[in-house]
Amino acid sequence: MEVTKDMVRKAMQALGTGGHEISYQQVYDALGLTGESQKATVRTRISDMRRHGEVNHVRPGVFTYNMQHRRAEGRNYVVMWRYVRASKPGWTIKECCMMTRVSYTHAMRYIGWLEGEGYVERTGRTAQRAILYRRAQKAVQTPETPYPPTRESDPFQQERTAAATITRLMLCADPYAPKTASTIVAACHVLLARFSKPCTENENSTEE
Repeated sequence: MEVTKDMVRKAMQALGTGGHEISYQQVYDALGLTGESQKATVRTRISDMRRHGEVNHVRPGVFTYNMQHRRAEGRNYVVMWRYVRASKPGWTIKECCMMTRVSYTHAMRYIGWLEGEGYVERTGRTAQRAILYRRAQKAVQTPETPYPPTRESDPFQQERTAAATITRLMLCADPYAPKTASTIVAACHVLLARFSKPCTENENSTEE
């Protein structure tokens, strides 16, 4: 099984609800990972998320998830859009990253979306074959920052959080404590409400 960044992100979002600290081991357990290569991939994914401010390092092997990260992404769109509108024709994505301090991956996705929507145009390539861009007339006429459509919210986010809560409490809390027990029971009710009755074919198609 390939451990994608989105898998690690969802696990950390669920485990980190309420500002809880998250360990590597908790992520391994939440994803059901036992292989060393998969665990190494998790560590690499988290390291990358840390560099981009998506997770905060607490101590070796322990992190918190930055729930404000998406707001930071929104600010990045504003900064990149200002660059697109102000720059002379013939800039590259790499130059956009250097001037805006936005990651290359984020800039590449946004510029690609802007091109598809007709806000920017290609003007050629550099000697190193990097694509050159310029703002289109549509960008000149659009002072407000255009935002890409947001991804649909995860229809199982509540259930993922409940499952992660159970895992975290069983690993890190005292199962005999009344508060721990009541929280686990509440999380179990969330899972039962979703999975105790079979999903219809229409629900499956909607949620996939």
